[in-house]
Amino acid sequence: MIDNLVWKSNTELEQIRKQSLSVMEHHANRQIASLQEQANVLIRQAQEIKDRVKLAYSIEQAIYNFEPVPMKEYSLYEHKGTLILTLIEPFNSPPYDKFLTTVRKLGDSTWEEVTKE
Repeated sequence: MIDNLVWKSNTELEQIRKQSLSVMEHHANRQIASLQEQANVLIRQAQEIKDRVKLAYSIEQAIYNFEPVPMKEYSLYEHKGTLILTLIEPFNSPPYDKFLTTVRKLGDSTWEEVTKE
């Protein structure tokens, strides 16, 4: 066989093609994994917004006699089947049946649960 820089044998071409496909597949899989991670973040963020909106609707049905201040913590209770939003914290022996959660109003008028760490 004549050595020629331009023309390669069929065996060499097959190896080059296989290697090229392998490299392409590696990079494509990395890009796909990265996009899946980004999609998972977006799905989690969308769920968090849905949860905040759902909580806002629940609190809208609650009884409270004050105007909630954004970022201030409130306690949400259930008493005789009715939701009660109050400043009374659960460790102060409130007169309500069941403590549900601590919440705060956000600037977009949704509410979020406050997790104590």
